[in-house]
Parts: sequence; structure tokens; C-alpha cells
Amino acid sequence: MAISLTNFRIEQVDGGLALLPNQPLLQGCQVSSAQTETPLVAGDIVAIDGTNAKQGIITVKKAAVTDTPLGIVLTDPIKTSFAALDRVSVIPVNCYCYKTANANITAGAKLQFTADGKVAATSTAQNGYIGIALTNATAADQLIIVQVQPGMEPAAA
Repeated sequence: MAISLTNFRIEQVDGGLALLPNQPLLQGCQVSSAQTETPLVAGDIVAIDGTNAKQGIITVKKAAVTDTPLGIVLTDPIKTSFAALDRVSVIPVNCYCYKTANANITAGAKLQFTADGKVAATSTAQNGYIGIALTNATAADQLIIVQVQPGMEPAAA
């Protein structure tokens, strides 16, 4: 089987778009000036940083598990990390992307995220939800397709 020069495909990487390549993105977001210790990378889950925001610019920081997430940092073929005050694109609500699972996940599960940025099918009270699993993961560190649906709600009792 030959591959032509026009054989484009979606690369499966954490923070890469899945299913529909022409999804709306939040482009031109700015990494918070407080994000000085660790730069953001593709696949990082981010939240709005209202403390360090500038007028008219969406300012983002790496989300803590208790933050309300905004979305996921889009993979960039040119730049691998984003330091404070860099511009970054974010995959927002109702978009589809690849995320790394922290363990087995069944399609349809509501997903929270871990401190290392992986998605988890858990219900931890006060932790933010990032989306819904559309595909299964049979082991840790597998990529799954996630519909980004960020939000906060109490875990089931």
C-alpha cells in the first residue's frame, strides 16, 4: 500500500484534536504571569486565572484538581512548552481530543483529572470534571477520546 503526499491524518497525541479537525478553539489565550515554575505543555488541563488576568485577554494557568477547568492545551507542532505570558491555544467545551488515561476507563464515564494531568473515571468530592470518555482504556497511559465538558459538581455519595 502506497502513501501519497496528500495522505493527511490526525496524530494521536495527548492534547491533539480527535474526530473533527475543524473544531473551534480558544486561540490567543495567555499563560498566567504566575505560571513561572513549570511551563504548560500539550495536554495540560487549564483553568482561568482571574487574579492575574489582563483586560480583554483570557489568562490561563495549570488547573489544580479542585479548580473548575476551562479546557485542554492544544498540541503545537512547533512549540513544545508555554512559559508565563506566552500565547497558547485551548481546546474548549464540546470539542474532542485525545487524553492519557490514568487507569482502566469505560466509554461513557464522566472524567475527572489527576494532578499529573491524566484523566480518571473517579468521583472525588470537590474535584473538577473535564469531560466524558468516548472510547475505552484497558490500561493506564493509553490515549482515549474525550468530549471536553468541563465543570464542577459534587461527587456521588
